[in-house]
Amino acid sequence: MNDTIRDAIIALQNGESSKFKDTINTELMSRAMDAIQVQKISAGQAFFDEPEAEIDVEDEIDSEHMPEEEPDEEV
Repeated sequence: MNDTIRDAIIALQNGESSKFKDTINTELMSRAMDAIQVQKISAGQAFFDEPEAEIDVEDEIDSEHMPEEEPDEEV
């Protein structure tokens, strides 16, 4: 528990409910803003990252070595 929360609890125990409320609101807002900044950074990095080229080697090998299909002919 950090000092801000501890001070808020002490204020509540002393009957200073408005100080408790203000301190808790300030702490929650600070934590929310920190979380938003982390999400902004993550979104920005994801936006500017180059997409990885996916190469399916098995499909390429199979298509190179498979004989071409001949059309079915009815007799």
